[in-house]
Amino acid sequence: MTTPDDGTPFFDSDSVSMLEAERQRLAALLDAEIGKPIQLLLAQAAVYEQSLAANPQAQMVASVLASLARQALQQIRDLSAALHPAMLESLGLTPALELLIGQTLRTTPLQIVWTIDHLPKRLSPPIELALFRAIQDALTHSVRYATNATLRLKMQNEQLTLFYEDNAPHSAGRDFLDFALTRLQSLGIEVESQDRPNFHMVATLNLPMPPFMTEREMEVLGWLAKGLPNKEIAARMQVTPRTVNFHLDNIYSKLNVASRTEAVMAALRYELVK
Repeated sequence: MTTPDDGTPFFDSDSVSMLEAERQRLAALLDAEIGKPIQLLLAQAAVYEQSLAANPQAQMVASVLASLARQALQQIRDLSAALHPAMLESLGLTPALELLIGQTLRTTPLQIVWTIDHLPKRLSPPIELALFRAIQDALTHSVRYATNATLRLKMQNEQLTLFYEDNAPHSAGRDFLDFALTRLQSLGIEVESQDRPNFHMVATLNLPMPPFMTEREMEVLGWLAKGLPNKEIAARMQVTPRTVNFHLDNIYSKLNVASRTEAVMAALRYELVK
């Protein structure tokens, strides 16, 4: 995460990639160091249950231990999926959210009223991930501090709106949500968040058609998203810095922005860069 001149936190692709890579590493560790040993324990418990058929009391003990191990294994799988939402990568935002909500309803007493519209196309990976993490954090907040939550993800007239509300009292546990909300804002998503007195969040993302970019402008945008300065972009493209400035002026005009950071944010919204 870096900070532009205006002091607003900006989540560059490298920072987010590092964060998600660490989540994936932890998910793999959970599976290898805890999940696999529990699977071996379950296999052994099954053997014990069969061999103890002549001793009902001992067989019951083995059965109870196996049941507890199965519950622990399911919790590990749920936690691993939360750390590394593979379904988000493979199928997109809607299926991943449906799985997340199903897991929350299955494992917690939280009551959720939810509707999720089918999206006509995949959003850019950074935006899908940011929206998923925001809802994931909001649900975690609700599980800890609320009893009821309402979630709506609606697509209408090229505008995607996320509405989330729960009945948590006042500002209980709001601090850890700030990261997710700021991450949405860094991608150009308008976010309204307040306690009234319950937690209430509305995130709005416009999805207009992207402006036409030339091949050279797309190349400049790609290097811009990686954080390269103009001189290095010029060297990579084998052109002069003046030519890069010319392409940047055209990019700013087409995206209706005035800075490099705004250009990258707009390019992410239009899915011009990844």
